[in-house]
Amino acid sequence: MSLSLIKKSQLYFIFSFIGVILLGTVLLKMPFVTHKAGPLSWIDALFTSTSAVCVTGLTTVNTSGFNLTGQLIILTLIQIGGLGIMTLTASIVVLVGRGMSFTNTQLFSNLSDSFPLKSVESLLVTVLTYTFVIELAGFILLTYGFLESNGTTLLDAAYLALFHSVSAFCNAGFSTYDASLVNASPYVQIIVAMLIILGGLGVYVIFELTHYTKVHFLRIHTRLVLITSIFLIAGGAILIKVLEYFEGGRIDWLGAFFQSITARTAGFNSVDLTLLHPASIMIIIALMLIGASPGGTGGGMKTTTFALVFMSILNTFKGSSRVLLFKREIPQSNILKAYTIMFTFILLSVWSAVLVSATTGATLQDSFFEVASALGTVGLSLGVTAKGGVICKLVLISCMFVGRIGPFTMFLFLLSKEKTSRLEYPQERVIMG
Repeated sequence: MSLSLIKKSQLYFIFSFIGVILLGTVLLKMPFVTHKAGPLSWIDALFTSTSAVCVTGLTTVNTSGFNLTGQLIILTLIQIGGLGIMTLTASIVVLVGRGMSFTNTQLFSNLSDSFPLKSVESLLVTVLTYTFVIELAGFILLTYGFLESNGTTLLDAAYLALFHSVSAFCNAGFSTYDASLVNASPYVQIIVAMLIILGGLGVYVIFELTHYTKVHFLRIHTRLVLITSIFLIAGGAILIKVLEYFEGGRIDWLGAFFQSITARTAGFNSVDLTLLHPASIMIIIALMLIGASPGGTGGGMKTTTFALVFMSILNTFKGSSRVLLFKREIPQSNILKAYTIMFTFILLSVWSAVLVSATTGATLQDSFFEVASALGTVGLSLGVTAKGGVICKLVLISCMFVGRIGPFTMFLFLLSKEKTSRLEYPQERVIMG
């Protein structure tokens, strides 16, 4: 794998997203896009476009205020951002029968961290098929849900279902309701939660699950993602429910379950977040920073990063200098990359939260919440974003962009810096405590 090819992958990925964000910004400023609050400023157009392409869901203006054209532009940006520019382009090329050259196949394979070259085209077809099949299923189920719970016409219910199905699967969190899904029926909440989970698992996990039926054939990556996802969903739901129980039981089990799922990059909320206990807010912040899985539609530092750091700490307490998973040893280079990504995300979130707090006057916890939501491409908000000025919006725009492409580009950067050396130096320990 040449250094120039890795750099080409990084630049292609980054500039693809920048290009679509800028295009979306221009489209939202066109005369045919209107908003009830009045003409959209350039900073609000850029913020909305970035949030849509980076599938975040943070907004400075209500999505419901846009006319139909504006909402459809946002929905298109969400779909493009969810699939990923490179995935969408390469998939279309494959489906029209043109195939991919070896160079393009190798370039795309770099994005998946050692995914077999021979399986890339099959992966792309699986990605596109899986995405639209799940979104179609979500559309049908949600149409029934909105029709029954809202008492709207079939056409209105179908539009609500289409918008929320795409937004949920892409983990975007955009809603045509100003209160998100606070007043949604349990049926709608459950369908949306399932779409969020299916979108956040990652295309590489989905590819393996659809091609291999025996568990022992699954890669370590797939098993790690599935176990970590279950642990985070269940653990988050239990912690939120227990913490709120001692505050008067302001949230039921479905609400706790939904918030645990949506906190990891989806951005919908079924309860008023401002009423939650500060301890519950901290749990949600942690889930937002962890985010979705590699190759998924969400952002954050990724579930595998969290899992490797957790397992390395656990092995250290056990007195082992190696990280073992399912009778396999994880290379130290992977562990160091995981720590690097996690440390970078935490450092960036703290620095950005300080900037947001300083420019808005919001409390540090509320500012940290907004920043974590942006970095995790979640979209949950305590109201700081809507009240923020230009500097606050620029900080959050940067966080959304970094949260969407950061772990991938950082991984490729670290990969390009790997050097093999046959020299060995004497070891010397450093006092740790």
